[in-house]
Amino acid sequence: MLEVRQINDEEVEQQIGLASLSSMSSLYIDDVLAVVERGARKLPTYLDLYRKAVEQAWSPYELDFSRDREEWQALSAATKARRLWSLRMFFAGEERVASLLAPLVWAAPSKDVEAFVATQLTDEVRHTILFDRYWREVVGSEAQDLHEQVSRIGITAQENPAYRYLFYDWLPQQSQWLASHPRDVEATVRFVTVYHLIVEGALFLTGMRYQLEGARRWGRTWGFYQGFTAATRDESRHVLFGVKYLRDRVTERPLHFVPLIQDTIREFRPLIHTIMLPPGGDMGFYGGQHLEFAWPGLSPQRLRDEMVDYALSALGRRLHAVGIPH
Repeated sequence: MLEVRQINDEEVEQQIGLASLSSMSSLYIDDVLAVVERGARKLPTYLDLYRKAVEQAWSPYELDFSRDREEWQALSAATKARRLWSLRMFFAGEERVASLLAPLVWAAPSKDVEAFVATQLTDEVRHTILFDRYWREVVGSEAQDLHEQVSRIGITAQENPAYRYLFYDWLPQQSQWLASHPRDVEATVRFVTVYHLIVEGALFLTGMRYQLEGARRWGRTWGFYQGFTAATRDESRHVLFGVKYLRDRVTERPLHFVPLIQDTIREFRPLIHTIMLPPGGDMGFYGGQHLEFAWPGLSPQRLRDEMVDYALSALGRRLHAVGIPH
């Protein structure tokens, strides 16, 4: 599992933290993900994360998709199908978490936590708009509005049973429970464990890593690359928040919250593997005839296996930072 870096850890905060949207084309995804690794060693405060969210805000309306559109029109039908499969999962996932996060603001144990989670809600909506623009201007869409757009994407994304259970059953039910019981700390801990460690820390960041590194190796560092890299920087903040929040709960009551988090991980960890299963088990969705160019030595099966291993390894590191034996 090769790590691809351009800068060292000491430069991460300066070059990644202050990067503008237009400069995202020059960033390596592993440098962006190093924000999480570096931050987990010395966790920031909630207001540190809030400040970063304000300083790193960006607009999806500033992106230029003209070169993305030109490339898309020249792709084969098989390549388009592969790309749309993974991007639909991201599009639907971003919309789902955006629509389900508000109760976590209400359940915040302090104003510092409340301030940061409010910025995360804004981030998730921004990511949804990024995908909406990509669909309309690159893929092509006849949806009349955002509601119709996400409804169409969601129907396709739900074809994966594990994905449907996580994003359309469990998370909505847990979000609704928090809306009615904002002082239920145990429910909040389970929600953050699944949302920030499993969904964002393992699934999202893994998918982003391989999507963006593959695109960089192919030279596709245009509008979508810029926006998706900026979204990855946002998600890195979110994951650090999740680690910080769970670490605080474990520090307060280790005998209570360590088993709760461990039980939640045991329940949801298998979904990482099953959500990454391609439609009909067709490994061709993990790469066509040109896979070797971007990922030398990897077959579609080996690429998928490496992605699963990467996700599980990332989850283990997040748990270690929380203070959970894994």
